[in-house]
Amino acid sequence: MSPLNFAVVARPEQAEPLEAFCALLQASTGIRLRSTIMDAYPKMVDAVASGSVDAVWAPPLVAVDLEDRGAARPIAVVERSLRAGYYCALFVHPKSAIRKVEDLKAARAGWVSKDSASGYVVPRWHLRSSGYDLKALFGEEVFFDGHEAVTRAVLDGTVDTGASHVGLDAVTQELSHAPWIHMGLQPGAVRVILLVGPIPGDVIMVSTKVPQAVAQSLTGALLSIGRADETRTLFEASRFEPVAEGHLSMLRRLSRFRETEGGPES
Repeated sequence: MSPLNFAVVARPEQAEPLEAFCALLQASTGIRLRSTIMDAYPKMVDAVASGSVDAVWAPPLVAVDLEDRGAARPIAVVERSLRAGYYCALFVHPKSAIRKVEDLKAARAGWVSKDSASGYVVPRWHLRSSGYDLKALFGEEVFFDGHEAVTRAVLDGTVDTGASHVGLDAVTQELSHAPWIHMGLQPGAVRVILLVGPIPGDVIMVSTKVPQAVAQSLTGALLSIGRADETRTLFEASRFEPVAEGHLSMLRRLSRFRETEGGPES
């Protein structure tokens, strides 16, 4: 059997952690895996559809696209922090005069990407559905390369507010996971002005062209990995969980709110 091509969209420096992750799966299953770093989600979706990529690490909105196209099926949910569901936080600098959403007047906003649930789609959907006029809230909107980049932009004053994923402790409901915590900062390094969720987590998907027995073997390996160093390094994952029925239902409803490539919604 030819090696399976496992792809993620990530920065080049993630190539080594991805290779280690694939090696971990290969050692557990005996299935040969080739790791591939890609630079855009549309390219990854097309590669799965064409058969040149066999398995992917997909954010939920990309997973909806792949599933709706019949190109791939989810086999495991990525767990960050203490649970697979996570939250979206809209946050500001702790010294900012902005203390609540109503204080956002023509603010400069930092987003992750238009395919990011927590870093773009969910906060904008929530604000619109709550009756806010996005044109009044945001005077300028900028996209950055990842969640930590958005955090840095808020902290250095490049933007007034940003959005990202966070995790809450299952018992205390206190903030337990966030990009700024991963960067070595304290939970209070930013001020959260809006929390939305929980929203579905990333998923590992395999092409519908991959034999069922192979997909099952990969699923078993993912669920048994636990909190290995390779998973912590790659996208801050802690472990993998089974795919619950309806895991992507919320994002499928939200997917109609995604905006075109022509720029932020007017």
